[in-house]
Amino acid sequence: MKHLNRLGMVAITLVSLAGSLGANNALAMSAMNLACPEKYIAAVTSVEDVASSTFPKVEVDFQIIQTLKGEKISSKKMLVVKGGPVEFKSGEIYTVEANDQWLCSAAVFSKI
Repeated sequence: MKHLNRLGMVAITLVSLAGSLGANNALAMSAMNLACPEKYIAAVTSVEDVASSTFPKVEVDFQIIQTLKGEKISSKKMLVVKGGPVEFKSGEIYTVEANDQWLCSAAVFSKI
């Protein structure tokens, strides 16, 4: 009988632990979503090199096609590191997440 009580306590402890881990993960995801409050489907209208003393950068001009999250705007300019994980090209359409002028993430939505 003592053996069954121990198993029951272990099961309750594991369920409690899993519940608390799930709550912490939910809080972490909420914090990440707040860090990038804007999301758009946008076409690149131009990509221009920018003189920089640290890293080579480009200024990307976006024409907003659809606002998925955040304030509705018609266009947006952002500075991004040249040669970064996403090479923006004029005419292509991207899904873009941002925090003001800072790029959080981008993925090709449609190529030319």
